[in-house]
Parts: sequence; structure tokens; C-alpha cells
Amino acid sequence: MNRLSLAMILASALTVAAAYPALSYEESRFLGIDRNADGSISIVETEAYRERLFKEYDLNSDGKVEYEEYVQAEGLRSVTAPAHSEVPVPDEYREMDANGDTIVTLDEIKAAGVSRFNKLDKNADGKITKEEFVSPGL
Repeated sequence: MNRLSLAMILASALTVAAAYPALSYEESRFLGIDRNADGSISIVETEAYRERLFKEYDLNSDGKVEYEEYVQAEGLRSVTAPAHSEVPVPDEYREMDANGDTIVTLDEIKAAGVSRFNKLDKNADGKITKEEFVSPGL
């Protein structure tokens, strides 16, 4: 196989992977949630991960995550954009903000994690394996 053909095949594979991110597996994210390193994620690990995520998002430590805190924590605004310029609300934030008040509480973020856990746990065995852990994850 010549180099041009190989390059074309590789480019095609990367294009497919980029077009279908839900089919990808993020090992570093999985390992960061699987705290006991047993090769699977439990509901307890999911809730602990969501608590850590909440602390990362709650920039002013007031026990709630306002949308602007989320934007800053996730780096959603371009560094060249004016401060506090409008940023479209991503699906992830809408999913966490169960009551739609634009503020996410710890209970809401944990509930969203449990919901995602249940969707990812395809065989309903109470754990998420590497094979089940696909983007966007927990």
C-alpha cells in the first residue's frame, strides 16, 4: 500500500471519528472517574465525580453554579470575545439545570449524572465498563 493510500485511509478514519464523537472513548476521563481502578464506574463513583465537577464549576463557592461560572470554568467564551458576551447554552448545561432557572445546584448536577449513568449502563448491571463509556460520558 503506498503512502498516499494510507494517508487517505487515515484521513477518512479521522473524519468519521470526528463526525461521530458519541462513538469515542476517553480513557483519561474514565480513569479519572474510576477512583478504585477496578475497570468499571459505579454509581457511587459517578456521584463523587459529579461532586468534584460541581466544585470546579462553583467558582465563587456559594453552593450554586450560575451559567456565567459554567462558561468560565469550561472556557466556553473565546479569549478575544468581550467579557460577559453572550454564549449559547450547551445541551449539557440544560441537562443539568432540571428546573430551568439557569442555576445548577449540587442535587441537579448529581441527578444528571445518575441519569447519564443509567443511559450508559446498557446491561443494567450497576456499573459502567470501558466499552459502555462513550461520549459525552458522565
